[in-house]
Amino acid sequence: MIGLMRRKLSSKRRESRRWREPPEKALRAEDIVVKSTTMTEQRTQQAVTCLGDALANCGIENEIASFMKRKFDELHGSHWQCIVGRNFGSHLDTVEHVHLILSKISVLLFRCH
Repeated sequence: MIGLMRRKLSSKRRESRRWREPPEKALRAEDIVVKSTTMTEQRTQQAVTCLGDALANCGIENEIASFMKRKFDELHGSHWQCIVGRNFGSHLDTVEHVHLILSKISVLLFRCH
């Protein structure tokens, strides 16, 4: 009985991490807002495009972060990091960064020293 309850709870937690918006409220690339950036305009636009691609191909926040990190590592060399979430705090010393917002989701893409 306890095992069944744990599986149900675990299943519910996994579901909460997925984008469960109905089609009319779906996260769309055209709704991405650049909150702050120290990147060039070209790199900022690449980050917005990359997030749009990630939304189309990924189902959970962790997958989106991994997708964006790998893409920027390919385009601009290694040492890129990405944080995707709804509620977190951060204090980062970065070489360059972009903070994107989409609905209630924040995306921090940055390169450290």
